[in-house]
Amino acid sequence: MKSLFAWLHRALWRDALDTLPAWRTLPLILLRALILSTRDMAGERMNLRAMSLVYTTLLSLVPLLAVSFSVLKAFGVHNAARPTLLSLLAPLGADSVQMVDQITGFVDNIKVGVLGVVGVVLLLYTAVSLVQKVEQGFNEVWRVRRERTFAQRFSNYLSVIFTAPVLLFAVATISASVFNDAILDWLGVSGTVADGLRVLQGMLPLLILVAVFSFIYSLVPNTRVRAVPALCGALVAALLWETSGVLFARFVAGSVNYVAVYSGFAIVIVFMVWIYVTWLILLFGAWVAFYMQNPGYSPGHDTGAAFSPRQRERIALAALGQLARAHAQGVPGMSPQVLAHYLRLPEPLLEDVFEAFLEQHLVARTDEQPPRWLPAVDPASVPLAQLHALLRRQGEQQQLHPHDLAAEPALIALEDRLEASQQSALADLTWQDLGSGLQTEPTARPQACL
Repeated sequence: MKSLFAWLHRALWRDALDTLPAWRTLPLILLRALILSTRDMAGERMNLRAMSLVYTTLLSLVPLLAVSFSVLKAFGVHNAARPTLLSLLAPLGADSVQMVDQITGFVDNIKVGVLGVVGVVLLLYTAVSLVQKVEQGFNEVWRVRRERTFAQRFSNYLSVIFTAPVLLFAVATISASVFNDAILDWLGVSGTVADGLRVLQGMLPLLILVAVFSFIYSLVPNTRVRAVPALCGALVAALLWETSGVLFARFVAGSVNYVAVYSGFAIVIVFMVWIYVTWLILLFGAWVAFYMQNPGYSPGHDTGAAFSPRQRERIALAALGQLARAHAQGVPGMSPQVLAHYLRLPEPLLEDVFEAFLEQHLVARTDEQPPRWLPAVDPASVPLAQLHALLRRQGEQQQLHPHDLAAEPALIALEDRLEASQQSALADLTWQDLGSGLQTEPTARPQACL
C-alpha cells in the first residue's frame, strides 16, 4: 500500500496546479481528493469515528424519531414516515420490514404527554446528542478546533431536528408524484420527451440524495464550505450509498450463515453493520469535500507535524508578516483563503500556525463568515524577538519540562549564548518590520481553489 501511494504521489502530485489549464485542474483535484480520502478511510481514525457514531445512533434513533413523528403528527402526515424508513433500510432485505416495525413500535410507545418536563428535556437532549456527535466528526475531518457556542448549537440543532422531517416528507411526496403518467397526460407530453422525463424521475432519488448530502456538508462543519467541494463530496457519497446499498442487499439475501450464528440477534447485527457502512460513506464524502477545498494537501505533508521546525518557523513568520502588511495598508484582516494563497498552503494549517499567537492574544480571528485573521495589537509595539521566542516555545507544554532533563552546565551555558545572540540580532526589529518588505501580490497564480 505504501509503494502504491508513493507511485501515485509521483504521478499525480508531480505538476503544480497553478501550471495546469483550467480544464485539467478540477479532474486532477477530484482524483487527488479520492486517493487521499481512500487513504484516510483505511486508517484507524475514520473507523473509530464511524463506530462511535453507530453507538450514538443506536442510543439516539428512537428519541430522534419520536421528536420527528411529533412534528409530522402536527401536520397530520406522520404515517408517511414509514415509507421513508423502509427506503433507508431497504439494503437489509426482507428484515427491513421487521426492523421498521420495531422502531415505529418503540416510537409509538413513547407518550410525550406523560413524560413531564424532565422527560421531555432528556428526550430532546438525546436527540440533540446525535447531531452534536455528527458535527464533532465533521469538524475533525475539516481540522476545525473551535466549536459553536452553546446558543448556536442549541438553535441550529433544534432547527434541524424540527424542520428536517417536514422537508423529507415534502421531498418524498414531490419525488413520488412528479412526472407520473397522469401529470404527463395533463401536460400533453408523450413520446421521447415523456420517456426522458421518466428517466429523470428515476434519477430523482439520487439527485435528492446529492442535495441532502450537499446540505449536510455545507451546514454541519463549523467552517465555511464552498459549494463546489460540498457538491462533489455529496455526489461521491450518493453514488457510494446507492452502490453499497445494492451490494449489501445482495449480501444479506445470499447469506444464511449469520442467521444460524446470531439467531434472533441477526437482524440487530445486520442493522448495526449497515449504520456503520452509512457513516463511513458520509465521512468519506466529507473527506472528499475537504480535500477538494484544500488542494494543497498531499500524501507527503497532510499535517503540520510533517514540517521541520525551521519550515514551521518560516511559515509562521511569513503569515505574521502578511498580517502586519495588511494592517499597515488599512486592510481589515485577511481571510484564510487569501492568506493561504499567499503562503501556498492549505487553509487548515493556519489554525496550527496561529494557535500560539491566539492564546497570547497577539492574533485575533473574527466570527464573521468567512472569518478574517488580523493583529490583536499594534504590530509596531511587538518586538520580533518576542514572536520568535514564542515560536520556539510552541508545544512545550506537551513536551518535557526543563527540570525533567539532566542539568548539564555546559548545555545550559550554550543555550544561554544562543538565546542572547538571537535577542541581540532581533533587538531593533518589530512585528511591523517583518511585513514592511513583503510583496503586495503572490509571486505566482495561487493554487486552484474551488
